[in-house]
Amino acid sequence: MQSSPTASHALGAYESPTSKLLHTVAKFLIRRRILLSAILFGLIIAQDVAYGPKPHNLLNVRDPWSVIGLVMVLLGTAMRSWAAGILHKNAQLTTVGPYQLIRNPLYLGSFLMMFGFCTLLGDPKNFLIILGPVLLIYIVKVRQEERLLASRFPEQWPGYVATTPRFVPRPRRLDLSAEWRVRQWVHHREYQALLATLAALVAIQVWHTM
Repeated sequence: MQSSPTASHALGAYESPTSKLLHTVAKFLIRRRILLSAILFGLIIAQDVAYGPKPHNLLNVRDPWSVIGLVMVLLGTAMRSWAAGILHKNAQLTTVGPYQLIRNPLYLGSFLMMFGFCTLLGDPKNFLIILGPVLLIYIVKVRQEERLLASRFPEQWPGYVATTPRFVPRPRRLDLSAEWRVRQWVHHREYQALLATLAALVAIQVWHTM
């Protein structure tokens, strides 16, 4: 027996106090994710400066951790820049370039960069911050964005999800014909991430030599 539209609407409108609390917390995390991430990384840096070991030497190519960390940072930066120069946010569902490989190349790039910097800093405790609160914040954000895309592009989204993983790429032939535009890259303010990355690498190297 099906309930009446009025009853269904009433049931759907009801939200338990726990659900309301979780919804409020999720909205807060999403809206303040950049600030919260910056605060957490600031605390990591402060703790490392005060008590942690010195970071790895970026110029020492014989140090595997230095090489691994630097490669992760550069790959993450390149992934973000590639995705930002192709993405047409809200105008269309972008399924070309890095979006052929995974549904969230911008976030994958960010995590590569964060893990790379943690590797360069050389303090294993830093990874707990990335795998804990920072990862939680971005998981909530990704789920929210995917629900929005599913409602905005109902015809394209199911097929895209069926063929494209969220974060871990599958082996597939990649079409590199998608046009990358500086205008799109600038529009998404990706230059800020690039400048911040370069500044952070310089700061780490200066810190190492002190």
